[in-house]
Amino acid sequence: MQITLTVPDKNADSLLDVLRHISYVEIQPSKVSKKKKKPAKRRAEEFYEGLKEAIHDVNEHIAGRKQLGTVEELLAELRAS
Repeated sequence: MQITLTVPDKNADSLLDVLRHISYVEIQPSKVSKKKKKPAKRRAEEFYEGLKEAIHDVNEHIAGRKQLGTVEELLAELRAS
């Protein structure tokens, strides 16, 4: 099922953070955008979001709520991309 949501810009980041942590939710960028971002800024934002997610995963692991993969799995994933 595909659902389209309209969210105020000021609330979009917090909603996306919640949705990213639900395993069965797939987020795809909208084809319609109010303003185009420069590629460098977009890459920086993607890096920042990935870093936030990684820190969250590490904190969950430290708290015992999440099992992280092995170094071998990480290296295999990096080689595949």
